[in-house]
Amino acid sequence: MQNFGQNLQRTSILNELSNGNAELGEAFALLLNDMVVQSGITNPKAEPFDVVPDSWRQLADKPDKTPEDIKQLDETFKGEVRLLAESYLLFIAKETRNLTGKIDYAQYEAFLLKYRFGHYDVMNKPEYLNKVKVQIRNAFNKIASHGEPTGDNLIDKHDMAAYIYAMSTKSRRDSNNNFIGFEINGLIKPEDYATNEHNLFEPDDNLFSVKLRIAYKTLNS
Repeated sequence: MQNFGQNLQRTSILNELSNGNAELGEAFALLLNDMVVQSGITNPKAEPFDVVPDSWRQLADKPDKTPEDIKQLDETFKGEVRLLAESYLLFIAKETRNLTGKIDYAQYEAFLLKYRFGHYDVMNKPEYLNKVKVQIRNAFNKIASHGEPTGDNLIDKHDMAAYIYAMSTKSRRDSNNNFIGFEINGLIKPEDYATNEHNLFEPDDNLFSVKLRIAYKTLNS
């Protein structure tokens, strides 16, 4: 009876995943992977990814915005980020046959090896593969713990939303180059993505770690 119940639960979750909308997440994954070349340098032929609809940008360009306008901009931006995060996570889950809605390291590694590094034949280059796996582990640790020193070693929809929020905002800095907040424009440009990815692949606590921490708190406060 226990096996029957477990199989029924797995079937139910699989059906839920199958019915979900992973198309947006797939488009997002493909565009992100096109933004950089093998070394992480910006691909000059890549296109930016717009997280927000045209209506959001039209309202953002409106002069003399009211408090209601500002509130709507904030709520719409967060909603679009969460929607994209759930779709992207769903796409990863489908690709890795995950049935939990939370991605572990092995699944994240398999996904990035296929979509970020797959067209570079890394599997036949042991030294390069080892280097890439270190980068993937660093990225996973930062996303799974949303920039904190430790986490649960799983990427859920809240972690992914923080990642996309951080990716789709630019950093504002003071005269001493210290991070002081986000400039929200909802556009992920290839050159910005390349910089963020570089920081994500590094082991140290850096600017992208800070962005992840603040993004997570912003989305969950």
